[in-house]
Amino acid sequence: MPHIIMCRLCKQRFDTEKEPFVIVGKQSYYHKECYDTWVTNRNDANAVETEDFWYESMIDYLYRDVHLQMDFQKIESQWNNFIKPDRKMTPKGIYFALKYFYEIQKGDKSKALGGIGIVTSIYNESAKYWTELEIKKTGTIEAIIEQIRARDARPVSTIIRQSRKKKKEQWSIDNV
Repeated sequence: MPHIIMCRLCKQRFDTEKEPFVIVGKQSYYHKECYDTWVTNRNDANAVETEDFWYESMIDYLYRDVHLQMDFQKIESQWNNFIKPDRKMTPKGIYFALKYFYEIQKGDKSKALGGIGIVTSIYNESAKYWTELEIKKTGTIEAIIEQIRARDARPVSTIIRQSRKKKKEQWSIDNV
C-alpha cells in the first residue's frame, strides 16, 4: 500500500515505497536528495539571511531544545502570516522572539497548542531585549548564529528507509 507524504523542502508529494527518504523527528519527511542539498547549503555563510534558514532553525530549536509538540501546518501558516510585509516581522526576529520567550522568560510550552502564536505578543519586547543585550555585549547575536551553524555542522543521525514489503502467506483450504 503506497505511503504518500510531502517533502518539507520542495513541497512535492512522493511515495516512500518508491523513493529514498529521510525522517528527522517524528513527522519531518524529506527526499534524500533535498535533505542532502539542504544540509550542504545550510552551512553556507550566505544562507544565514535566507528565510528558509531561519524557518528550519526555528523548527529545529522548537523540536530539539524546547521539545514542543508541533502542529506543522499551524506553524507554517503562522510563519507565513508573520512574515508578510505589512506585519513588519523578520524571519530572524521570529526565531529570536521564540528563543527569548522560551529561554529568557521561561514560557509555558503547554499553552502553545502546537503553534508559534505567542510571537505577536512578545516580538517588540524581544527585539528590545536583544538590542540592549547586543549594546551591552557586542557580538552576542553573531555568537548565537555561530552556535546554530555549529549545531548544523554536527553529524545528524538520520533514518533512511526503503520499502519493506512483506509477502503475505497465502493459505488455501486445499493445503490442509
